[in-house]
Amino acid sequence: MNNFISLNILDKFRFLYEKIGIDYDTMKLILRVKLTLDSRKTSNLLERQQFDQYLDQYKTVQIIYTIIGFFMMFIVIMSKNTLVSMATYFAMFMFFIATNFMSDFSSVILDVKDKSILATRGIDSKTLNASKITHVMIYMVKISIALNGFSLIASLKHGLIFSLIFLIEIFLINIFMLMFSGLVYLLLLKLFNGSKLKDAITIIQIVVTVSFSLAYIIVMNLSTSINLFESIHFETISYFLPPFWFASLLEIIATKNINKTLLILSFLALVIPLISALIYIKLTPVFEKNLQKLNNESSNKNIKKYKFPIKLSKIICKDKEEIIFFNFFSRMIRVDRDFKATVYTTIGSNLICFFVVLDRYVEDMGVYIYLFLYSYVTIVPTIIIALKFSRNYNASYIYKTIPIKNKMNIHKAAIKACLANIIIPIYIISSIIFINIYEVTVIQHIIIIFLVTIFIAISTFVILNKNLPFSQPPNIFKKNYAILDNYLMIVLTIIMAGIHFVISLFGTLPLNIYIIVLLIINIILYKLAFRVR
Repeated sequence: MNNFISLNILDKFRFLYEKIGIDYDTMKLILRVKLTLDSRKTSNLLERQQFDQYLDQYKTVQIIYTIIGFFMMFIVIMSKNTLVSMATYFAMFMFFIATNFMSDFSSVILDVKDKSILATRGIDSKTLNASKITHVMIYMVKISIALNGFSLIASLKHGLIFSLIFLIEIFLINIFMLMFSGLVYLLLLKLFNGSKLKDAITIIQIVVTVSFSLAYIIVMNLSTSINLFESIHFETISYFLPPFWFASLLEIIATKNINKTLLILSFLALVIPLISALIYIKLTPVFEKNLQKLNNESSNKNIKKYKFPIKLSKIICKDKEEIIFFNFFSRMIRVDRDFKATVYTTIGSNLICFFVVLDRYVEDMGVYIYLFLYSYVTIVPTIIIALKFSRNYNASYIYKTIPIKNKMNIHKAAIKACLANIIIPIYIISSIIFINIYEVTVIQHIIIIFLVTIFIAISTFVILNKNLPFSQPPNIFKKNYAILDNYLMIVLTIIMAGIHFVISLFGTLPLNIYIIVLLIINIILYKLAFRVR
């Protein structure tokens, strides 16, 4: 098998694993197999061309993270106030780590297949769990290097000690995020069982990711109000925000400014990750034992019947085949946990950022405040892309076993179900809140952005490959799938916002004409996109 650099580095920490009772040699063997499977050039699940495409997209994601890291570097370079700058920097970093872990790596921690295979070979639960945690940590470190590589180099301007502490804190943040998530999952495993447990895990994934988005915004707001050179006076909430913990120690090193507040925050940065790791290690056997609850499927006798989608399908769908699939996808959107975790996390984070940023710049934007609604339109491609994936993708064989006259009816039903159940309702609610709070009575702009939303949804479908809905395994492409298409549609949304802004400068009549033009474009695009092939 391959000789992985990550495993060679891991050997340096062998004594730590053995000290807490882990069979290091067995764990390393499990990791070597997992990493080999991750990097192999052929796959039973994928054709060679598909797998090569996946590898290219994974490299693309790493490049994108590196580009993001390059821009994050300027926070370190241009910092005048170390505490404020580094708190902002760590808030961004923790947000990226949290979203990546919840979307890509939580399934590894909650995997029960390894135990059913390896536990029967005499491998204890601590070693098994350590292999999963370390497996995830290896990939989180890769992401951390991409995000922080440039910043670590830039931090040398504060001295070598500053850079070394910075590097250690990056590692501590990874430990903290991983252990915190593990303890939250352990609590859920203790409280719930069967399908309720899976629903609870999905909800907590959404809540945690949205919470980190909110925490990032709070840190940004607090950062603008803190002036360390005048006084060290923090609001109480600062003690509950981890970015300030890790920034405080760097503030002490950079400025030699030592006081009680900074010492307490620095103490939390060093101690909390270690305590959380010790607690998690102590409770590992309990975690692995309760993990078996994920295999229990409790039947839900009180199945909710949604009559509205059925009635709606008869109005917006003409073909009987399309009506059947519309109702099917409407139900899938409500019950598929992976879909809900991906979509509602994105929507929640976006809406929080939308209203907080809107509140800050409402006076500067003036009558053009409606342009902020385009921030919601930018998440539409993510929602459409998420329709392709499902953990139960094997069930997609049904598409081949039942007689389908026109497979375009499947795509039409999926897009309409997504629009009717998620995109349009949330847009309407956001628009109503927007109008009530900011008293924007110009309905023309709301209608234009609504039509642009439909345009972006259909355009996203056009540029994507035509894999049938919920037919792709999420563990293969996941977030990496169609990432360039996603960013392309975001750029298109920004262009449409620019066109909207320019037309609005010429008065009401051009806006009315633009509404008619958009309506015609949407009708033509719809007919071309879903024509029989």
